[in-house]
Amino acid sequence: MILSDKAIKELLNSKRMIIEPIEEKQIQPASVDLRISGEMLRIKGREIVFEKEQEYERCDGNEVIIPPRTQVLIRSLEYMELPHDIAAMTKLRSSLSRVGLMLNNAGWVDPGFKGTLTLSVYNANDCALRIAKGTRFCQLIFMRLDGASDGYAGKYSGQKAVTGKR
Repeated sequence: MILSDKAIKELLNSKRMIIEPIEEKQIQPASVDLRISGEMLRIKGREIVFEKEQEYERCDGNEVIIPPRTQVLIRSLEYMELPHDIAAMTKLRSSLSRVGLMLNNAGWVDPGFKGTLTLSVYNANDCALRIAKGTRFCQLIFMRLDGASDGYAGKYSGQKAVTGKR
């Protein structure tokens, strides 16, 4: 079952779920808008060897500039802690997809996840895309599980910076 704005507010008010910082206008009828930080990673080099650790160029500022036809990693401004009975999916805000941006990440946030989200995006344009830090970027849609899980304890747990492939 997808959670409504009322259920989301109840979880936040009871502190069973944490999303911070958050403003009232970010809570939509069936989702929460997440904003982007000014932090971005772009792959260095001309070859990726999947089995090896990748090198990245790190940028941090008041805006994210995504070059044409380029994939980058960006981070949500918000830190979150999901309860063990709530999972979430990410969807790009339609205003960004309408200008040629694509959200490439798996789109799944496991129950019990703690940290900021690293999002993989691709600029399908022939021109660079500039997005100001703090722009509402994607929607987080919450679902209640049929019971509590053991919770996420994977390699990206607790991340607070944009994180490349580990």
